[in-house]
Amino acid sequence: MSRDLAGGQIVAGRYRLERCIGRGGMGVVWAATHVVTRREYALKVMLEGAGSEDGRRRLEREARAATAVRHPNVIVVHDVLALDDGTPVMVMDLLEGESLAQRLARDGALPVDTFARLMLPVVSALGAAHAVGIVHRDLKPANIFLATGAGGPGGTVDVKVLDFGIAKLTASEGDAAATAALTNTGTILGTPSYMSPEQVLGETDIDHRADLWALGCIFYESLAGQRPTSADTVGKVLRIILTGSIKPIRDRKSTRPNSSH
Repeated sequence: MSRDLAGGQIVAGRYRLERCIGRGGMGVVWAATHVVTRREYALKVMLEGAGSEDGRRRLEREARAATAVRHPNVIVVHDVLALDDGTPVMVMDLLEGESLAQRLARDGALPVDTFARLMLPVVSALGAAHAVGIVHRDLKPANIFLATGAGGPGGTVDVKVLDFGIAKLTASEGDAAATAALTNTGTILGTPSYMSPEQVLGETDIDHRADLWALGCIFYESLAGQRPTSADTVGKVLRIILTGSIKPIRDRKSTRPNSSH
């Protein structure tokens, strides 16, 4: 169903699709306008083939995790609904700007003051998630969004942590109640370059330390302009992670467009 969506279409009887603004492994994101309030939202629609029962539960878990955190630097989820064919849709705030991944690809390593200004909200949001029993498990620059003007000269930093789609909810009760049954032993979840060793090994007792590992990788990449686990194959990336053969950041030259090297 998601591949048949088009601009101008009304979904769920109240959202008019405006334009496609992104596409990931599990879903496509549309900018949409509520036909009554005229407020703009982002609609994340599960992709064709991803709308299995497990996929639906993952989207619901993402909504539950994001809602449970209640932090100004975590994306706001307003609703979860379904298209006529049952395809699940998540309704979120519409953000304008770019991801940290796009920023790093364009500008390379960040100046230290900019780095600190952008990363402190991420650390705060992550701490809030961990405090209520949520482990993100897929923290990476693509899932850190910089609102329009964020980090610019004199600009107000507005950073949002996105995509709790594979989050592990470890609390015993409340909005972040445990969902361990959704993950089987030996299942590798996450993005290879930012995975902790326990994620690479497919262990099930993943805790907040996996996010801290990923955060360290993001810090490294933001300051050096290159990933600590860079390699030309996924297998080599995983070997670097498991053997701990990461080159110290002090031995790296900062990679920026205007660098002399």
